[in-house]
Amino acid sequence: MPSSQGVKAATLHNRRAGRPSAREAELKHEAMLEAALEEFARAGFHGASIRAIADKAGLSTRTLYNRYPDKAALFAACLEMSSLRVQYRPSDKPGTLYEQLVHFGRIMQAKLNEDRSTRLARVILREAASFPQLRDISQSQFHRFQLGPVQRILEAHGFPTDQAERLGEAYATLAFQKWQARTMYNEAPLTPAEIDQQIESATTLFLSGALASL
Repeated sequence: MPSSQGVKAATLHNRRAGRPSAREAELKHEAMLEAALEEFARAGFHGASIRAIADKAGLSTRTLYNRYPDKAALFAACLEMSSLRVQYRPSDKPGTLYEQLVHFGRIMQAKLNEDRSTRLARVILREAASFPQLRDISQSQFHRFQLGPVQRILEAHGFPTDQAERLGEAYATLAFQKWQARTMYNEAPLTPAEIDQQIESATTLFLSGALASL
């Protein structure tokens, strides 16, 4: 009968020789998406190379295609991972409606203002006309991670769902319009002071304008 140490050694050997653990698989997946994010930001959607992404992540192209059947699916997964890292919940910041909107706006604007987020946004703005799936992916991300949190904040303060959705779109337009303009025209990113000023001004205008007209 083999010793307990022999059993442990055999188990360890089989684990190393066989399929990776769940954590190892997760880390490999994250590395693949990180490599894809950098490639999309560097080369654009059209110019991005699946082989370059696979090589950088230490994978075969077959492995990559087994998980994501095309470039659009991979791009959507990249944006999903990036957005989930700053996913916002209204409960993160108790307070008045003004305080919650400003808190969310600052967090989201800082994320959008990051170099890679800006470069990816330019990819979408530049290539969406040629690749409609980019527009669809962008709209889906906007509704989930920018509009969705604002809508939930408004609902928590007593606004019905349909009204909260309409008002959320108005707030997002006010809050992020300066970032969008700078991104579109390849201008310098917003400074922290400019972010604060933009979000606070947009929130004040929203509360005194859009809500006051109800």
